[in-house]
Amino acid sequence: MAIVILVHVVNFGELYPAFKQSMFTFFMPAFLIITGYLVNIDKSMREFLLYLRRIMLPYIIMVTGFSVLSYFLPVRDGLTELSLAAIAEKVFVTSIGPYWFLYDMIICGAAYYLVFKLAARLSLASRLSIYAFLLYVLAIYVPLLTFADATLYFLGVVLRQFGVSFLSAFRPSAFSLLPFLLLIMQRDLWHRWLCLLLPFFAISFLSWCRSYVPVKLRKAMDFAGRNTLPIYIFHPIFTLASKFYLPFFTFDPSGILHAVVTIVLGFVGSIAIALVLDKTRLVAVFGMKRMIR
Repeated sequence: MAIVILVHVVNFGELYPAFKQSMFTFFMPAFLIITGYLVNIDKSMREFLLYLRRIMLPYIIMVTGFSVLSYFLPVRDGLTELSLAAIAEKVFVTSIGPYWFLYDMIICGAAYYLVFKLAARLSLASRLSIYAFLLYVLAIYVPLLTFADATLYFLGVVLRQFGVSFLSAFRPSAFSLLPFLLLIMQRDLWHRWLCLLLPFFAISFLSWCRSYVPVKLRKAMDFAGRNTLPIYIFHPIFTLASKFYLPFFTFDPSGILHAVVTIVLGFVGSIAIALVLDKTRLVAVFGMKRMIR
């Protein structure tokens, strides 16, 4: 999640555009693969609809809120007119900020559940083939879903359906860093087939690193890992706010200190918002009983 916050810090992205683009080649593909892998379709229709609601409500609320703010604040791809039609276009067609990922989760997850329930009597290969076909049809007609995103999500589903454990798919190894560094420096390959390989090398190396992380820090990391949803939902509040306190960091032309402060505020602030919502029970607006796990 630190990388997610970092690439949305506008000042850092303007100072290091190549680094920002290189990060996009592996961390969002990794999110899509892991999401496809973790989605549990062994649920009743009611339970799965509750799962979708917990994604859909935050998506609609946050996209609507940021769409309105974008009319008044300097936000990239913001609204040029404040109207119901313009807001609806952001929610259902183009989205805003990082929330397109939730949109993909809803579309890919719903298609996954429907195919595997309606075609339950068919072989696994048949169900996967039908699901792949449906995903690619959706990628043609649904504005925010791309062929690349559909492929990455599908790859996670394949791993799950073939019964591959997470640690078997992403075996820890220090040497995974070698192909990762070599490939990520090939700018001509960014956003192509590289997106299928880099997540495996990156997660493999990070899994190896985890065994050397101090216990207390590991617990903090595990806590953040369990609460990626509130961090993902609320961190744009802090990346947007970072534009306003940027003048206080003119003494650091590298922009690194400003980015680090924003990452810390993004983590702490997002968790704090989620805690307040849980304590006041306002989290029900997002279709949840509690947000912090």
